[in-house]
Amino acid sequence: MRISWKQYLKQKFRKPSEYYSVGIAFTAEQVLLCALKKGTSGLEWVLDASFTHKSWAQSLAEYVRTHKLQGTPCFFTLTSHWYKVHQVDRPDVSDEDILPALKWPLQEVLGTNTEMVYDYADLPVQVAGQNKVMVVAIARKEVEKLSRAIYEAELVLESITVEELATTHLLDDSSDACISLVQEHGEDVVLNIIKNKQLYFSRRLKGFENIASFTKAELDMGICDSLTVQIQRSMDYYESQLRQAPVKRILIKLDTPHMAHICNYIAETMGLPCDLMRPNMQCANDLHFKMASFSCLGAAYSKVNQSQIQKDVEEVRDEIQH
Repeated sequence: MRISWKQYLKQKFRKPSEYYSVGIAFTAEQVLLCALKKGTSGLEWVLDASFTHKSWAQSLAEYVRTHKLQGTPCFFTLTSHWYKVHQVDRPDVSDEDILPALKWPLQEVLGTNTEMVYDYADLPVQVAGQNKVMVVAIARKEVEKLSRAIYEAELVLESITVEELATTHLLDDSSDACISLVQEHGEDVVLNIIKNKQLYFSRRLKGFENIASFTKAELDMGICDSLTVQIQRSMDYYESQLRQAPVKRILIKLDTPHMAHICNYIAETMGLPCDLMRPNMQCANDLHFKMASFSCLGAAYSKVNQSQIQKDVEEVRDEIQH
């Protein structure tokens, strides 16, 4: 995507944004936006919006102008409808040559003639005898389209990620393994196992797309049992195949008003603490984490440096006091 010198200079010399970051999540049904600001006690989620796919680029540009978000760092995440993720054998080449070397094996796995862009991540642990990497592939035309929309809205696109990775940023750094169950509206449940803020294991749990429509009684007639079975299978794989210490905690953020009920059911059945997942940030009075897109919030939070946040908080306090 080419830009003119006039456009470049306009962005280069723009006043710094009063916002910390913008997160945007591209889901199957809509495009979601959140914005964070620095406050006296840390980061605060202050803006929340949604746009239809049909007019999202125009609506985004209007929203950015209305709320003076121009120049804010933007972190974009995609849900599973927009990308493919695979584990493939790690090429026996130097690190700088891995991306080119992945092109042909990935093309064979994907089985498509669509031009793709892709990136990879090394896995923290491997099944014995394997040496694989996690590769994410996105259609080039989709990346170009969303990049142009972000640029034309005068946001500063910092990164594009996927929901499996975005939501890991919302968890505390711990040496104890934790399972998170996160679901966007009407989509699969994403089950992650995370330790030390690294993604050790991830899978999608299908069949729960309509969980929002079930009553507590209906959830107890099989849905909760199905969830616990999938959690147990994932834990078994993590402990036996990846040879890791047992999971210590389960956190959930599902597309249902009955999350507390499901938490209690899982805790009693699994014999593990199960709690509602809550991001490590403040929330504006008119917003609520129960209704939030955690893919969106995780994207906005993805580049947070804790020591830098503390420094920023102290600076804000000093400004208020003086």
